Amino acid sequence: MFEYEIDGKKYSQKPLVLGQVQQLIKFLRGKKLPEILNPFQIIELLGDDLAEGIAIVLGEENRHLKDKDVSALTKEIQFSIKPGMALKVIEDFFDCNPIAPMMAELEGAIDRILGKITTGLKRPSSSSAEETSPEGMKSSGDTPRENADLTLDTE
Repeated sequence: MFEYEIDGKKYSQKPLVLGQVQQLIKFLRGKKLPEILNPFQIIELLGDDLAEGIAIVLGEENRHLKDKDVSALTKEIQFSIKPGMALKVIEDFFDCNPIAPMMAELEGAIDRILGKITTGLKRPSSSSAEETSPEGMKSSGDTPRENADLTLDTE
């Protein structure tokens, strides 16, 4: 965990939780990420939106992340954080959230899930599954009852 004091208020940065990941995905949509990320490239990439990115990753003291008002915090941070502190927050972000191991873990999980799905799809299945009737007799599916009306209503 990393702690910061910005304009007399205390903030912290911890590994991302799902809600922050969702916010970052929406925030980064449409932005072209460079192959290699470093703090200067991130500042260039985010430009005017840098304060919002910082607001997403920081937590306010004595406030749960789910209660954070990202828009209000963005405005507050934009005119109170110093450039050196912004760089520190970005650098600490990569210490809190090592991207390469996270991506490898995600790819591994996806591969395992896909393996389970394809294994389930490869199971042999017959074209007509055999069923057992309530009386315990085998059935090859539904059969019409003797009193069923089999006519089609064409009106």
